[in-house]
Amino acid sequence: MCTAITYQDRQDNAYFGRTMDFPLKATPWRLTYVPAGFAWQVRPSEQFLTSKYAVLGGMRLADGHYLIGDGVNEAGLACAELYFPGQVQYYETPQFYRLNLTPQDVITWLLTQHQSVAEVADNLDRLAIIAQQWYDHDIIHPFHWILSDDTGTYLIEPTNEQLSLKKAPLGILTNAPAIEQHQAKLTHLVGGEPTKERLAAFPKRLPVTRTPSNRYLRTALTLAKQPVPDHRDGILLGRKILERVQMEPLEGHDDYTHYIGVIDRTHLTYDFTDLEFEHHHRASLRHLMKKYHKPVTFH
Repeated sequence: MCTAITYQDRQDNAYFGRTMDFPLKATPWRLTYVPAGFAWQVRPSEQFLTSKYAVLGGMRLADGHYLIGDGVNEAGLACAELYFPGQVQYYETPQFYRLNLTPQDVITWLLTQHQSVAEVADNLDRLAIIAQQWYDHDIIHPFHWILSDDTGTYLIEPTNEQLSLKKAPLGILTNAPAIEQHQAKLTHLVGGEPTKERLAAFPKRLPVTRTPSNRYLRTALTLAKQPVPDHRDGILLGRKILERVQMEPLEGHDDYTHYIGVIDRTHLTYDFTDLEFEHHHRASLRHLMKKYHKPVTFH
């Protein structure tokens, strides 16, 4: 059900990675570029939101509309949506004098309208998340979001209708429960404040399960134990860590890993490993911006 990580290399380049773990949908996830100036039709208003910033990320095309799972924009702001079942509280109906969006449209707004986490924080009280279907006519999805820029990594967890940002303590995220409970379990496991030094020194190997709590604990420990890479190995480290929490298709389970994405935020490159169709792409947002003025999908 998705795992996200952030980290840096020896040269202080910043990385953002995730597994996309989700039930099979009608259209596949693809690495996709969407330029600035593109008009996104959002729900429930069906009005258009014009992109201020180009975005490169993992997306699906559903009923003629792009659905962003994660991405980075030209300002270096990265974001991913992850499942957060049993935890969310959305508005039932649109709110007056607010920007009303379905859960699927939130990441579109975050990445196409903002250049920093600080700018998101300034605008977050304008946003109302509405419990209505998106264009794919699927269920109303419970999401939380992880955002990262040069100031750090933050979360939006909509456990009540009034949204706020909070710091991601270790720069990682899985699914429910809320981040405070994940951190409490980690603190209990290692016997104290989960500092990098304490996590790196933890001697036990945890059993491997598919639960969000297990993936959070294992990812925190794995990330802390890795030597800081040089830039040439930065993306490779992200893939290595995420492969350890990759979920294989398993009978009786709807969720499995469709792709592993690792973003070099500093250089605006995206490394996309499609596990379902066995494709691999690496693309530069800066190069795409120079060459294309329409969306580009990598097949």
